[in-house]
Parts: sequence; structure tokens; C-alpha cells
Amino acid sequence: MNEKNEENAVKKDRDEKKASGNKPLFFGILAGVLLLNTVMAFLLFQFTRPQDSELKAARAHEDSLRVAMEKATEVGAISEVPIEGVVNIAGTHGERFLKASIIFEFDGNRYPSLGAELERRSPRLRDLFLGHMSTLTLFEVTDPEARNKIRKDLLRLVNNSLPPKVGEVRDVLFVDYIIQ
Repeated sequence: MNEKNEENAVKKDRDEKKASGNKPLFFGILAGVLLLNTVMAFLLFQFTRPQDSELKAARAHEDSLRVAMEKATEVGAISEVPIEGVVNIAGTHGERFLKASIIFEFDGNRYPSLGAELERRSPRLRDLFLGHMSTLTLFEVTDPEARNKIRKDLLRLVNNSLPPKVGEVRDVLFVDYIIQ
């Protein structure tokens, strides 16, 4: 019986050592997980909190001004030959006409061959120009925003007529715009 008690005592000591040996490891892992969760919660809070609306508005305004200034001061390459035409204004029975000339602005660094392509395609571009201009009514050509609207329409028409690999026109500039 003594042997059995001794064996039980040894077994009990071994179990206590195993349990006590795991306690520091357990508490170390628990501390590490808590620390990791704290850091993750802090970072998540920092990146997802809403920004101050004034700061956000100021940044947006600053970015829009910077982009507008870059675009306004940047002058691209210009097509050499203007496209011009005289058309009767729609709905005036030939009594009123519009004479206009346009040139194209494009990024000459990005599309070095676009100038030659625009010159090569000038008959088609002139046809697009005259076709669009002849559909406009007197109100559409005399409205204060008329030139901007016509510019945007022509830009879309010209860029749609160009193959994507050749490039795209950045802006349509009016050289002449006379209503009689």
C-alpha cells in the first residue's frame, strides 16, 4: 500500500508540475492576444473614424484648385490647319448664318502622331463639324453657354471618330465664331 501511495504522490507531483509549467505559457499567450487586440482596435479606430468636415472640405478645395490650375496653365499641341465652315442656322430659312473656325488641342508628348492624323482626317472632321453646326437653332448658337456646349459636342464627336490607338483630342478651341 505504501508503494501505491508513493506512486500516487509521484503522479500527483508530476501533474502539478505539468499544470504549473503551462500557467506561464497560458498567461503569456493571453497577454500577447490582448496586446494584439488592443493595437488592432487602435489602428482600426484611427483609420475608420470620420474626418473633420472642415478639414475634408479644405483638402477637396485645395485639390480641385490644384487640378484646375494645372489644366489651365498647361498648353498642349495645337492642330496646324483650322477647320472652318459657314452654315445656315436651322429654322431661319436661310436668313441667318454661322461662320466658325476651330482648332484642336492635344497632348503632343503622349500622342506625337496625332497632329498628322488630324490633318489627314481633316475632310472627315470638317464634315462632322459642318454637319453638327448646321443642326443648331438660333437659340442654340446665341445662348451664353452655346460655345461651351458646342465645344463639348464637337470634342465628343471628334474623339469618337478617332481610333483609340492614335490618341484623343483634349479640347476644341474656337478661332472664329460669327453669327450674321
